[in-house]
Amino acid sequence: MSTATTTPITADQLAAAKPALQTEMLVDKAAASHAAAKLDHAADSGRLQLDAGAAEALIKAVDDARDQVMALWERTKNQLATPLQFGDNPVAHAISARFQDIAVGEDSGAAKALLDLYDVLGDISNALKKNRDETQKADEEAEYQMQKHGGSW
Repeated sequence: MSTATTTPITADQLAAAKPALQTEMLVDKAAASHAAAKLDHAADSGRLQLDAGAAEALIKAVDDARDQVMALWERTKNQLATPLQFGDNPVAHAISARFQDIAVGEDSGAAKALLDLYDVLGDISNALKKNRDETQKADEEAEYQMQKHGGSW
């Protein structure tokens, strides 16, 4: 049983906040889509290169983003789980339950989406670290072989 309390939100308050939130989400999505398209194009054309310093910076950026996602989840998990109060009647209870499912539903809730994003960023970070380590190992082996056969690196 939850002991959380909420401040009732009116339909007018919800309607007033919705356009601003949607606009912000669309701007963020458009910028991310554009950046991803540029990255895909660079990779497809063979122009994508990553030196050791840039790899470390990218790994740090992904890890920082992952930390931010977890911090956001930590800050909002209790708020997301708190049922909104639209009134004390069957329709209000049904609306509140639906919003709560959207927020924390096991299959598609916002909380799950944040945790899924956290996991994806972890996978990306691990893949980048593995690639960095394998590249470094290959470079060291190539240098060793060159020196072994009288060459210089």
